[in-house]
Amino acid sequence: MSDVLSLKPSYYEALKRLTLELAGVHLGEDHAFLVETRLGALARQEGYQSLNKMIDDLFGQGQTRLAVKVVSSLLERDTHFNPDPKGMKAIEEFLFPQLLSLSGSDRIRILSFACSSGQEPYSLAILADKFQKSHPNFSFEILGVDYPSPSLSRAQEGIYTHFEVQRGLPIRDLITYFDRVGENWCIKDVLRESVSFREFHLLSKLDSLGQFDLVLFRNSLAHYSSAAQIRVIRSLSSIVKAERYIMFGAEEALPTSGYNFDPIEGHPHVLIKHASPIEIEPEEERQLMPIIKYNASDDHKESA
Repeated sequence: MSDVLSLKPSYYEALKRLTLELAGVHLGEDHAFLVETRLGALARQEGYQSLNKMIDDLFGQGQTRLAVKVVSSLLERDTHFNPDPKGMKAIEEFLFPQLLSLSGSDRIRILSFACSSGQEPYSLAILADKFQKSHPNFSFEILGVDYPSPSLSRAQEGIYTHFEVQRGLPIRDLITYFDRVGENWCIKDVLRESVSFREFHLLSKLDSLGQFDLVLFRNSLAHYSSAAQIRVIRSLSSIVKAERYIMFGAEEALPTSGYNFDPIEGHPHVLIKHASPIEIEPEEERQLMPIIKYNASDDHKESA
């Protein structure tokens, strides 16, 4: 570990356990610099004189609010517009027509899971707006959810730097759907009205989000522990309408059975829901989502 890194080695292990237990995500072995960079910025934002002082408080006093902020900072992802071009093409050419035929004039609800700073939901909104121009009966709303974080706040603002809009956004879409504000670009109201964002613990029960016609859960599954993967996919099953769809990332290994989803020929990373949700037994629920308690004497954590 480099001399410039200041955290105690035991704190790295404790942070990895915290991230796994609160979010179900493996932080990995070689992220010391990332941990210090992101948490150093959070420590300054929270008014601490040093990163070690913030971590001392986190594990010494068991601050739940601080624990959520720490984990959220560690899990922020670098995203860009129009991720996974093949997936976006499948949405435009296959899923939108299918959903229109199934829903008629009813509003299509789309969920972007782990939306980070919002580029995926806004990319979907641009795609849907274009489709709507040639299919007037097509109406839609998009919800992006993620842990509370500065990235999610930026998504809600809808303001991006020139560098960010250059990553995956065609110039024609930039001119059509964004306004220039100083050195930055802001989503136009016509698009913003169809997109909303919500802070949400991704391992929580998802029922309060409502029912959706299409759920995007892309390029996130591999980061979760096996137990968390089961919990997430079963929860997603409960909010996808019957005969509607869930989409994973192009490089992800998909579940081959169960979870109420079937594969679709020609679209290997899109699944269709075929039956009622699987119920999770209370005891199984406890095993999949432990309740975290903090030992005030050191950095040890124990599951209830």
